[in-house]
Amino acid sequence: MYQFFFIRKSKSNPKMGTIYKAVYDDRKPISRDSLKISIPLKLWDEKRQQVRQSSEIEHEKVNYLLNQHKSNFLAANKKAVKINRECFIEFALDYLEKNYSNVGTRIKYTTVIKSLQKYVSEVLGMNTLPFEELRKIDFINGYKKWVFKRQYKKRDDTVIKRTRTVFNYVIVIQTFVKRYNELNPEKDEIKTIHYAVGVEDFDIVEPKMLYPDEIKRLIDYTYSSYRKTDKTMHAKYQFLFQFFASGLRVSDILLLNYKHFTKGRIEFVVKKSGKKISIPFMYNACKMLGYFYPNEYEAAVIENPLGDIDLMSYEVEELISVNSNKKPLADLTIKDLVQFKQFLDDDRSNDNTNRLKVLKDIVSRVEKQVANSMCRIIGEKPSGLVFDYLEYEDFKDLRIMDKKELTKAQTYKLHRGRTKYNGRLTRIAKRIGIDKITSHVSRHSFAYYMLSTGATVEEISFALGHASIEITQSYIKQFPSKYSDDAIDRFGSSFSI
Repeated sequence: MYQFFFIRKSKSNPKMGTIYKAVYDDRKPISRDSLKISIPLKLWDEKRQQVRQSSEIEHEKVNYLLNQHKSNFLAANKKAVKINRECFIEFALDYLEKNYSNVGTRIKYTTVIKSLQKYVSEVLGMNTLPFEELRKIDFINGYKKWVFKRQYKKRDDTVIKRTRTVFNYVIVIQTFVKRYNELNPEKDEIKTIHYAVGVEDFDIVEPKMLYPDEIKRLIDYTYSSYRKTDKTMHAKYQFLFQFFASGLRVSDILLLNYKHFTKGRIEFVVKKSGKKISIPFMYNACKMLGYFYPNEYEAAVIENPLGDIDLMSYEVEELISVNSNKKPLADLTIKDLVQFKQFLDDDRSNDNTNRLKVLKDIVSRVEKQVANSMCRIIGEKPSGLVFDYLEYEDFKDLRIMDKKELTKAQTYKLHRGRTKYNGRLTRIAKRIGIDKITSHVSRHSFAYYMLSTGATVEEISFALGHASIEITQSYIKQFPSKYSDDAIDRFGSSFSI
């Protein structure tokens, strides 16, 4: 838990602002309170969290009040244990244990702190890490080189190496140093601006997504094996389900419950951000899910014959030719309509343009009805996991619409499930000649195609369930520049030279 101050601009006077006090637990806001102190915006020192010296206001009085709030917070915050203040590693582990509830985050951060402990012990020959060491440039540079060699020791020195792991480790250490500074305002601040120097410029790698020809190769992929352990067909349909279901994260897919299907939508709380999202359950996703639930899909298809759809007279006229001795027009299902549409597409002897246009609209309406029925059928099942990578008994304590705080054992099992799924996707990629397919590629692909079809950044961000629009913008910045090719073509075609 930590406290900081910030200034909020006045609506009536844009040159003035009010000082606020905020308390956070990890990244979760606990409180935000106005101190009812108004000052000119130009006098606020954001870095020092205090008012600059000026004759315009009683800056000493204001800063005294701010220091009082800091002291009161430290006195009340028993998590700032003094016994750990002489050793950074002890402080970081203690702070991590008491302030980070997310098990996954704890595991990642503990790995970083333990690596720092290993460096201090093996390389420096020290049992503790005094805070003064963190001020030394040589110390952090030595640690970065040590992590770099451990991470990339098998690579040729002549190869340009990505340093993302080193960067991530340094940022975690930097975070804990900042927390120490916040909890100890009476001490000289430990500067960390130099920590990331030399590692921030790692290779920028475009996020991998599947292009249309690759999506087609995946859709056409079939594989039969006498080995029951080869479940690449399961992985194929699960990946496509992710893709058509707004690029859901793999953790949310693996924890997807039948009860998340409601009123034609999939509604759940994102594991990563704790944000509730609601996405439409579209027919393509419905059809992919039908691979795992063929009886339920068949029931949804039979439940929605053409006779239950309101048709205009001109639509009926275009469909008269579909009538056959085998099945009346009203009994045709989505499968029959798709088959007829394929027949018209292949028919080169007649002009079927108008009929195809009418049929396309009808097919779309029937598909929507089938998807709604499938959603209801799945949602009526007893509580359980939709996919079989995890055992429901291990996760049945998770409430359907609450943020998922997993135990260490649950986090491990989720990791194993993700690894198994990605392993199957890797085998598919090799067999169909694609460089790389992972569960997250479906998410990148969905965002890329949304952007290509003209969706706004706000729409993409909402569909992906991102915590902020800035995250979505960082996605888009890394996409291959050719996503704008269509827009450039439209621009060029508007001129005649």
